[in-house]
Amino acid sequence: MIAKKVSIDEITPDDIGMIDSPFQHITEWESKNIYLPKYKELIASEYQELPRGRVVYCDLTKKVTVYMDSSLFSLVNKKKVINYFDITNSNVEVIWKKDSHYKTYNY
Repeated sequence: MIAKKVSIDEITPDDIGMIDSPFQHITEWESKNIYLPKYKELIASEYQELPRGRVVYCDLTKKVTVYMDSSLFSLVNKKKVINYFDITNSNVEVIWKKDSHYKTYNY
């Protein structure tokens, strides 16, 4: 898993209580090379070629929504996301959603 996170304490919720990171996949992949140094074999790849997703928290409902490519819907991957983003609070509901925005494209 290649991921980047920011503490929800560092982000101001929007008008409807949503907390989303300011990160953009294209910037993190193409400008910041988020996959280096661990995944050098990905240097010539496009971010759209790999399964990806996004974690969004709603401060009003205390729910986390994880949007991701359909290929990532396994218990193993869900556990990785929960652990990496520290979504371990039993009072927080996690909603898993497929989203066409995070669909993988191979050229």
